[in-house]
Amino acid sequence: MAFAEKTTNYTIEDIYALPDGQRAELLDGQIYMMAAPSRQHQEVLGILYRKIADYIDGKNG
Repeated sequence: MAFAEKTTNYTIEDIYALPDGQRAELLDGQIYMMAAPSRQHQEVLGILYRKIADYIDGKNG
């Protein structure tokens, strides 16, 4: 006999109740814990941001 899996539908209040600094996302009533971005991720993001900004500046945007 199969048993139904018990699921909890979390709300934004549950996210706000997490400890300060805890990174999490609320998607479809489920909380997903997130790791902090790595240094490499931040460096790549900075390069990408600069390239996009340079492109927009070049288009007088």
